[in-house]
Amino acid sequence: MTRTDAHPSVPGRSESDAERGALPEGYLPTGVAATGALTEDEVTRALTADDRDALLERLGITDQDHEELSALIPRALAVPEVLAAITRTAHLLRASAGLDAPAAPLADLAEAHNALQQPLAPGEGLIAILAHVVSTDTVRTWHARRRLSEAQSWHVLSDLGQQMRVHRASSHGRLGLHQVSWTAMNWCGRLVHLGRLQFDLHRSAADGRWIIGVHIPATGPLDPADVEASFEAASAYFPEAYPDLVAAAPAGAAAFGREFECHSWLMNRVLVDSLGTDSNIGAFVDRFEILENSRDDDGAAFFVFSARPPYDPAALPRRSRLEREVGGRLADGRGWESGRGHLVR
Repeated sequence: MTRTDAHPSVPGRSESDAERGALPEGYLPTGVAATGALTEDEVTRALTADDRDALLERLGITDQDHEELSALIPRALAVPEVLAAITRTAHLLRASAGLDAPAAPLADLAEAHNALQQPLAPGEGLIAILAHVVSTDTVRTWHARRRLSEAQSWHVLSDLGQQMRVHRASSHGRLGLHQVSWTAMNWCGRLVHLGRLQFDLHRSAADGRWIIGVHIPATGPLDPADVEASFEAASAYFPEAYPDLVAAAPAGAAAFGREFECHSWLMNRVLVDSLGTDSNIGAFVDRFEILENSRDDDGAAFFVFSARPPYDPAALPRRSRLEREVGGRLADGRGWESGRGHLVR
């Protein structure tokens, strides 16, 4: 992978092209890398700086999450083992970003990290959250290389706060983060947020070509006009920002920027049949050709009901047609299947 360095000067702050070294016109790096690891002193300064609150807000950490996390930070920094874990994890998150940058293995570290945090705050994800907070410089450098504005870059990274809200909803109101594989992928720089939908770049499991994944953040209804606008924005953005991937598309494949995949609990034709194509969800699912399905009761329980194991399917609410359809199948043993949807526009 062709690499260029991200200047590590001040964690969590934007850097100009002059500061990080402007590239020759037309040069397209496939990745960027941090020039060195952060020290524990640098992590401490970043998490106690005067602009820390503004940084948390840029990352989408607001309201109760902001209040509780801010109160925990001094206590976390005062525990040497916790500070060391935050620093090591930040190094993994900011080591590199780009097309083939590996995601930091935060899921593998979660058990040890969560054990460390228990004396401070029962729950999960505190170390990962703080490591994300101090490690935005590399991913933001990559975003800039691939035509995301500073505002767009922060919008993408503000999904950290969204995942914390999702965690709170599924964890009896507790501060934390459990979708650490997802946030680690985001810090690799391959996720963008365009209107209602999120899109990620990944290689096709079939032949390795680059295609665009579709993700639906839990931020409101799937209005068809908003969905269409997001797809139009993606088809405009990706070929412009990644002309190298346009040129690399294999002969006979769909044009890069026009092919999409969605791996989701939503990719189930039951939703079209039960809700109809005149519903927002039914219309969204009907856009895709569903290529395969697999049993995924827990995925449906999480995304529809904010329920994580252990849960009682019979006790899940039935407030809407969607909840009645999914909850009924979970309760009567039919279960739920997630799927892989394919769309060429």
